[in-house]
Amino acid sequence: MILWSGLGILTVLFALGGAMLGSALHGLIPALSDQVGVAIGLLAAAAVNWWVGFRLNSRPGRELIDPKTGGRVMLRRRHTLFWLPMQYYSVLFLLVAVVALFAPAHRVGGA
Repeated sequence: MILWSGLGILTVLFALGGAMLGSALHGLIPALSDQVGVAIGLLAAAAVNWWVGFRLNSRPGRELIDPKTGGRVMLRRRHTLFWLPMQYYSVLFLLVAVVALFAPAHRVGGA
């Protein structure tokens, strides 16, 4: 089960889009290894996710006054995935990109 609020689900879509971009780069440029393609795709996803998440989560909220108590209440729209603001997942994307760059290449049935 995926839990999100606001537009936090975009984080998952950005990660999938980055993976597809990396796969497409590997298909277009055969000299590019799988690891480099995945890393480039995840770096692009991290940049887009950070920019969108930061823009969405830094919007000012609406200040309302509670009629019963006279206290001020700030209403803000949050864009989260699993209770974390979506831009924080960009750090995870970067870490996975670094791991992908330095992971050994796996050969299937090869010598």
